[in-house]
Amino acid sequence: MGLLDTYLSDRERSLLQRRRSKISGAFFLLFTIVIVMSYIIQNQLSEENTVLMTQEDIKDLKISLGLLSVFVLGYLGWILFKLIRPTYITYLDLITDLLAIKNNIHTSDRPLSSRENTLLRFRELNFAVNNAVLYATITDENRIAYISKKFEEYLGHNEDLTFRKFEEVLTYKHNQHHKIRKILSTATGELVNKELRLTNHKGEIFWIEMSIINMDNLKNSHRRLIVCHDITKRKHAGMEMQRVNRNKFVAEVQSQKDLSQQIMTAQEDERKRIAKDIHDGIGQMLTALRFSIDGIDFSNKDKAEESLHSVKEVFGQLIKDVRAVTFSLAPPELTDHGVASAIRKMSSMVGNFTGHNVLYENISEFDKRLDNNVEVNIYRVVQEAVNNALKYSESEYILITLDHTDSYLKIKVEDDGKGFNPKLTDTFKGTGNGLRFMKERVNYIGGELRISSELNQGTTVHIVVPIEK
Repeated sequence: MGLLDTYLSDRERSLLQRRRSKISGAFFLLFTIVIVMSYIIQNQLSEENTVLMTQEDIKDLKISLGLLSVFVLGYLGWILFKLIRPTYITYLDLITDLLAIKNNIHTSDRPLSSRENTLLRFRELNFAVNNAVLYATITDENRIAYISKKFEEYLGHNEDLTFRKFEEVLTYKHNQHHKIRKILSTATGELVNKELRLTNHKGEIFWIEMSIINMDNLKNSHRRLIVCHDITKRKHAGMEMQRVNRNKFVAEVQSQKDLSQQIMTAQEDERKRIAKDIHDGIGQMLTALRFSIDGIDFSNKDKAEESLHSVKEVFGQLIKDVRAVTFSLAPPELTDHGVASAIRKMSSMVGNFTGHNVLYENISEFDKRLDNNVEVNIYRVVQEAVNNALKYSESEYILITLDHTDSYLKIKVEDDGKGFNPKLTDTFKGTGNGLRFMKERVNYIGGELRISSELNQGTTVHIVVPIEK
């Protein structure tokens, strides 16, 4: 009966339940009447009454009791017929439809009737939902009326959960029971969604998304449908992503701190280098110039002229050194004429000061002005690339090439020195902070820096910077 009931509608199931109650009542009434009649017959046929009754009285009594029994049994039979016949017909039709479905599936190709097709689809859907979805129906007292097989397996229960408290089945923590009861009691809308962090009987944490569907709109129904989804993996993935993002943020902050420290260290080193250049170059020349002037003997005209000629040479070299230092700090060409002119001037001065063969070529004759911040960073990156080539490459020449399109400015700094193996060397860390600062500067202005090199084949620094129209 219970299996067949699953294929009936709520209305049919309610009607059948009422008929079953009436049938039970009818049988109880019949049993009561039989007991009463038995008592009456036993009382009438007792020894005292039997002695006083004649044969005619006994015969009349038997006829009366027989007629009464026939009447009672006939009336009860008519009641049972009225009650049982609809139930019998309903189940008979249902069994006939199910057998027709079975026979149609296994032995016949005839098309299914509408009722057969509906029952077949309902059975397939019921099987799929029962074995694939975590759902349950509960009463207004939070007791389980039905729970799917999949839900039972998910919660790890083997016993029958019917009429158990839903919150007690869902989790073993008493504080979580209170939280679930509160959610169920306040879920007054047609559909309510909640995410819950719960603990199973093994002490493991799991997350579910619970949808509460109130079915008060159904006649004589105060039940609620609970549909759950396991979101534990999603929650763990989200928490892991938060942890990774937090660690990434901390690493970026630490990287910025390290970079700031390195920049301050580099600035301090640059100040020391400038101070050393001034002290060793300009300072010594000024000291020599002072001694030269103090040593001029104006009484000897020839020696005085010779001393003055030496002083002029020292002044000339002093002017060159001052210009070199000031150009290195803030080249006026960069402010007045732009980055292309400043790089050309730098290549000329570096070649003159160091004696290296530093060449410059502007292939596309680029002469556009860019944003001041962009020009400064391009110039510093090229300057650092040239300094690295002078310090480490042991090259015979350094070539600086400019080229551009409507969208990009392309600069190459290449040498024919000893080079290195990029596969074995961390370009931005293994060879000092200079290259790292080059990369940071280029990234800051939205450009791209790439370094290619081979052992004994030289090194080329490629710089590509977007040009704003």
